[in-house]
Amino acid sequence: MSENINYRGFDFHCHIDLHPDPPYLITRCEKKRIAVLAVTTTPKAWTQNKLWMQHSDYVHAAVGLHPELVGERYGEAGLLEELIGECRLVGEVGLDGSPQYRSSYDKQKDVFSRVLRTSQIHGGRVLTIHSRRAARDVCDLVEKHSNPDNVLCILHWFSGSLSESRRAVKAGCYFSVNAAMLKNDRGRALIRDIPSDRLLTETDAPFMSIDGRKSSPLDSMRIFGDLAGLLGEEDRVTRQRVTVNARHVFRFAGID
Repeated sequence: MSENINYRGFDFHCHIDLHPDPPYLITRCEKKRIAVLAVTTTPKAWTQNKLWMQHSDYVHAAVGLHPELVGERYGEAGLLEELIGECRLVGEVGLDGSPQYRSSYDKQKDVFSRVLRTSQIHGGRVLTIHSRRAARDVCDLVEKHSNPDNVLCILHWFSGSLSESRRAVKAGCYFSVNAAMLKNDRGRALIRDIPSDRLLTETDAPFMSIDGRKSSPLDSMRIFGDLAGLLGEEDRVTRQRVTVNARHVFRFAGID
């Protein structure tokens, strides 16, 4: 990330390719100076996402295999490992322990382990990680197969316990927080407990609604006010804190 650009917002987890017009949204993010980590849900989607974003200084494509899709797309795990060699941003990956995905849970763990090992070998990889109802197992695998010198893990929309979040902090993880987390007591308690140098922002667009419409990365600018209120500080202080953290994350991935 360029030190000369005055970023107005950061979205460390959203789905640009699920927007009706991805090139238009990318242009909007550039005009509004929103830095974006755009995840993909299958490895085969990465090539088109890369083409859309290859000339953008703000919007960056990640290669992933969503744990919800592992059951039907397990055969793409090899392609994912191959593409991690080309792409230093990885996501959406992780585990989902919800009842409807338990049948694929062993395969999910296999894929996530392979992702971590491959990222560890290459180094300089940033992962945005899904951990719904699976925070303990995610921490187990992160600790077993990677270290924070080589792999920077971001827990997206974290919903585990305080003890699990503290364990993740010790493992070197960051946390991307969104408006939904700021609206409930559990999410607010988690955010208060996260060290300030591990906080990032996200929207998970378009899977959230704001003002009766689907969210977009542009809504990331609105998070600063609510986050500052929760932390008991001025907006500018929170914005600066997240900016410092964001620049570190992108530098880790070699994005200047």
